[in-house]
Amino acid sequence: MPFKNGMELKVTGVVSSDPHRFTINVCHTEEAIALHFDLRFNHEGAINTIVFNSKEVAAYNFDEEKRVADFPFKAGQEFEVSIVFNSDNFDIRLPNGHMVQFPNRLKHMQYNNMLFVGDATVQGIFVKTKK
Repeated sequence: MPFKNGMELKVTGVVSSDPHRFTINVCHTEEAIALHFDLRFNHEGAINTIVFNSKEVAAYNFDEEKRVADFPFKAGQEFEVSIVFNSDNFDIRLPNGHMVQFPNRLKHMQYNNMLFVGDATVQGIFVKTKK
């Protein structure tokens, strides 16, 4: 499903009752990730933290991460996240309305894959063109 400059991705779901981590990746492949949106409920020492990052094909590791302590996700509860793709960045709206901006480090104008992994059940994926 192509995700292009000017589009909005909405993801709705329910966090599991005992979550550790839930990740949304906007990418070409698992090796070329433009937006790594990682909810860490209790993972690798990070508790109730959101980690944003990216990864280029040639890189073995992720780039410099951005962490956000505003964590409006709760075990067992529904959520909705909105990601608007602008040419230079991704604007992410969290369930509490808080906005986070993350740069489009790969600089591509389209990404063909979205990966959803971890301790949540995705109930809806909606992609639309912003007007």
